[in-house]
Amino acid sequence: MRRSTIIAACAAIATVALPGAAEAAGGTVSTIGTHKTPDGVVITGASNRTLYFFRPDERSTKHHAKKSTCYGACAIDWPPVLAKHKPRATGQAKAKLIGLTTRKDGSKQVTYDGLPLYYYVADTKAGQVVGDHLTDSFGFWGALQPDGRLSKKG
Repeated sequence: MRRSTIIAACAAIATVALPGAAEAAGGTVSTIGTHKTPDGVVITGASNRTLYFFRPDERSTKHHAKKSTCYGACAIDWPPVLAKHKPRATGQAKAKLIGLTTRKDGSKQVTYDGLPLYYYVADTKAGQVVGDHLTDSFGFWGALQPDGRLSKKG
């Protein structure tokens, strides 16, 4: 089987298996919104899925992340939120807190208040916050409130 065929097949499987995977992997997220969850109102991406920050990522003072530190196995469990252009804000999300940072491969990752954003594969539908206040082998993960602060665990 040709390599391009295998890559296309894997992309198709990811799109079916993980809601929002096409947006996360393909860089097509165009809005950052909000959703009420058991942990309060949090920022969301494609299909109103909760977005998370990774504590080891660096934070700048100008609302633009310096870099993402989640690659390889980390990015499989926590796919980065990618976009071709700065997403617009909807709901209670604040446009001034939305930005972009460049990943090692040249893709653009969405940031919120200077923090690179990620989905969590265990969240499969809107309103889930399975990854909120979670510490795994990679580090601490948390959902963000519209003001950029860590959510309050429910």
